[in-house]
Amino acid sequence: MTAGAPACRICLVTPPVFVPAAFARLLERTIGAADVAAVRLRMPGAATAERAAAAAALRAVTNRADVALLLDGDPASAQQLGCDGVHVPADHVAAARQILGAGASVGAACGWSRDAAMRAAEAGADYVAFGPATEAGDTGRQAIADWALTMVVPCVVAGGIDAASAPGWAAAGADFLAVGRAVWQDPAGPEAALRDLVRGLRGG
Repeated sequence: MTAGAPACRICLVTPPVFVPAAFARLLERTIGAADVAAVRLRMPGAATAERAAAAAALRAVTNRADVALLLDGDPASAQQLGCDGVHVPADHVAAARQILGAGASVGAACGWSRDAAMRAAEAGADYVAFGPATEAGDTGRQAIADWALTMVVPCVVAGGIDAASAPGWAAAGADFLAVGRAVWQDPAGPEAALRDLVRGLRGG
């Protein structure tokens, strides 16, 4: 995930539990429905073998689509599993960069702390992630606007993004929106949900 995209783009966050082969087919259709910059593999508490199987299945899809695959929380595993990068707490950026080197993407989860985001950016983060969006309101949107105005490192807004809230965060200056539950659990299906969300970002 890099700067320079002409509009706010999407990072899809996987459900915490899924069947790799079936989900990989669903992911491929969903990615094909709209512009997706990255997929974040988030499997809290998963066994090593489960995470490896999931990464292998999803990597085949993301490679074909030229979409980055980022692993949540573990740079060593990201390297072993052939992921394109990692998403880590803000204070883990320097260690992740040391493990993964300059070619991988390192993203920083910063809560709503501008100080943490600035430290992460200085440590070499490729993006900083603010959230959860559901706890921010106008104060959070102003924080995103201030970051977009003054900083070069791209910012992601995460945590409860849906079709209703996405346009406001994009208008505030978010470079990327991390979307998970709102897409995967939509009754219309993830492809339709993602198309509707991206249509809202483009003004209808």
